[in-house]
Amino acid sequence: MISNIAKNIVSENSEENIVIAIWWKRAIAYSLDAIFVVGILFLFTKGQIAFAWELGNLFNNFSDWIIWFLINWILIFAAFWLYFKYTGRSMQRSLGQRFMKLAIIYGDGTMMPKENWGKRAFYKLRYFLPVIGIIIGIIDLIKIMRSETHQSRIDWYNNTIVVMEWSLPVEIRSLLK
Repeated sequence: MISNIAKNIVSENSEENIVIAIWWKRAIAYSLDAIFVVGILFLFTKGQIAFAWELGNLFNNFSDWIIWFLINWILIFAAFWLYFKYTGRSMQRSLGQRFMKLAIIYGDGTMMPKENWGKRAFYKLRYFLPVIGIIIGIIDLIKIMRSETHQSRIDWYNNTIVVMEWSLPVEIRSLLK
């Protein structure tokens, strides 16, 4: 039987009262991050990034629109990957998670190493896939709601737990920005 280190650390630290983040706080944090990044992209591209979601133009004039469609989606994926990687490396969480008072800890109860943020950011890109990303996001939200440790597949792959920052021990909480 495979042991889940994250589940063990939560049960070990239950006397320290570490509170696991609930699904709706995580969903709001993610939505805030998406609004922020897409808003920045919208400003820097003078609204041209909106063509990424105009599938009607792509199907009507495929040869004219395919290059712009691909460029827009490469820009979106790159922006989100860079955002999640470097906010994680610098603050140990994204801006949305900071606003919602969430923190990400590693399975052994420590802060996540800087070199692991790129992998976690890459896994988050699945939520931005056109149409499929919404389905994957809903499946992960259901998994978070039903799981005892409230872990998504991204948390499971990276051995992380999303917790409320105020419930962390002072020595870990002082490392958050």
